[in-house]
Amino acid sequence: MTLYGGLVLIHVLAAVIGMGPSFVFPIIQSFGTTKQSLQLINHIIEKTEKVVTIGSIVLLLSGLTMGLINPDLFTQIWYITSIVLFFAGVYLAVVFSGKRTKKAVALLDAHQGNDIPSEVLTLNKSVGMAGAGSALIAVVMIFLMSVKPF
Repeated sequence: MTLYGGLVLIHVLAAVIGMGPSFVFPIIQSFGTTKQSLQLINHIIEKTEKVVTIGSIVLLLSGLTMGLINPDLFTQIWYITSIVLFFAGVYLAVVFSGKRTKKAVALLDAHQGNDIPSEVLTLNKSVGMAGAGSALIAVVMIFLMSVKPF
């Protein structure tokens, strides 16, 4: 295996680790129908955020390293577009969703009673939509990197 081939392998694995959860988190979150189940789900999502962040960093570094090895990539619109989409996807999956998940966890932990506060439902809905947006971005990025349309 060449150095470049090894970077591609690392890049693909990092994509699965860094962007993969965007596909399942909204589905998992939809199972939170009670306060206790929602607390557990939000705690799991909050804890896995570190793995997603590490995968995303490796994804970015491996992609940029491939560009340094093959500088022609920086002239390709699909490559530049993928980098821009990457930052949008990471923002949605880590920054936007992360802050709201942490807030939902804190609200649920502090809430007395078994009902789910409406603010938590609103936060979780925005996290789910951000996750769906991040998943869509990941699909577009995979398309761009596979097909290289321009």
